[in-house]
Amino acid sequence: MFRKLLLTWLGLLSLSLAWATLSVADAPQYVGNEGCNCHKTEMKDWADSAHGTAYDQLFKSKRSRKQNRALKNLGLDYKKDYDQDEKCLACHTTGFNQPGGFSLNNVKDDLKGSGCETCHGAGSKYRVLHKEKDETFTVAEAAALGEIYPPTEEMCRKCHDNENSLFSSKSDPKYGFNFKERLEEKKAWHKKYELLFKH
Repeated sequence: MFRKLLLTWLGLLSLSLAWATLSVADAPQYVGNEGCNCHKTEMKDWADSAHGTAYDQLFKSKRSRKQNRALKNLGLDYKKDYDQDEKCLACHTTGFNQPGGFSLNNVKDDLKGSGCETCHGAGSKYRVLHKEKDETFTVAEAAALGEIYPPTEEMCRKCHDNENSLFSSKSDPKYGFNFKERLEEKKAWHKKYELLFKH
């Protein structure tokens, strides 16, 4: 009887592990900004934006005086680099510790900064759709494969005014996050461009 129960339990455990493995393998993966180069204008805007330079802000030599002053006011060592600090990397890189995303073992240039997939979702699946169907894919098809368009407030709040961030309204009201206002900021990400095709 015990042996039969043990075999049943092991069988169920094997099925659970197989299901979990398939679910992870089936989930969209982060692939980096290189695949977004078709959107040349957006990429150019983004590269110079606060999101595009977010990784650089982790280095003392690349921070502005204003950024260093903000760190100092929050009690942080502004003379220190934070490129190994996982609390910082979570919002200053793309897909941190997610499948295909930036990690301390996967330091890829096109995953540095808060990239396209930070706002639009992991792109391994919807990028294939974009290539295959070019301008004929529908927004619903892309969304079914993990694309987020337009970005949602929930997506933004994973970093902005997050309870784990020192740069939140808890530490100073000036760090409060107003989603509608931020969408209009040109220097924060990229200018909003109208879709060229009917999706």
